[in-house]
Amino acid sequence: MIKEQMNKIYSNKDLNNIPWNIETFPSILQDLVRSKILSPCKIIELGCGVGNYIRYFSKIGFNATGVDISDKAIDIARILAQKAGVKCEFIEADVLGNMSDIKSKYDFAYDWELLHHIFPEDRNKYIENVYRLLTIQGRYMSVCFSEANTQFGGVGKYRKTPIGTVLYFSNEAEIESLFSRLFSIVELKPVDIQGKQGVHKAIYVLMRQKNG
Repeated sequence: MIKEQMNKIYSNKDLNNIPWNIETFPSILQDLVRSKILSPCKIIELGCGVGNYIRYFSKIGFNATGVDISDKAIDIARILAQKAGVKCEFIEADVLGNMSDIKSKYDFAYDWELLHHIFPEDRNKYIENVYRLLTIQGRYMSVCFSEANTQFGGVGKYRKTPIGTVLYFSNEAEIESLFSRLFSIVELKPVDIQGKQGVHKAIYVLMRQKNG
């Protein structure tokens, strides 16, 4: 269902009209790099779309891999990377599946506006997959929409977007509860992130794999 929906979006819409397809490298990621909290290493983005941020990471010396459920998005990502002359890897995979095509381990994993596409009943499976992708004490960062966000009606945990996707809006307590089983939380805070139609209220969390 999700794969078909995303393939339809990437096949029928201009990239400029896809709400989450923003080429500008997010300030939160810029700050992690600028402060050297994150320095060149082996990284993976879950839900990479057409690979805008993976291309950027590759340009500044990271060994970067992007994963997305949409084969259409992955096809576009590979074309754009080739055009940009950057070396990076893109893998079509379902982050809620067994992800058996991904053989490597990564020092840093992140998702940017992916978690609100994953409903509560599937989230434990997702974070277990992320955990397995990481090297010992590897780090993980997630940014998702907060229930304090006023877009898409502004009320309720589930909200339908203008392009037909349904998103789940979280609060900080449930994010902490979700991740604390497998990860030690380094920082968790509300943030504002720039969208195409304005600023979104979101939750940022940076963490490290437990039991490493």
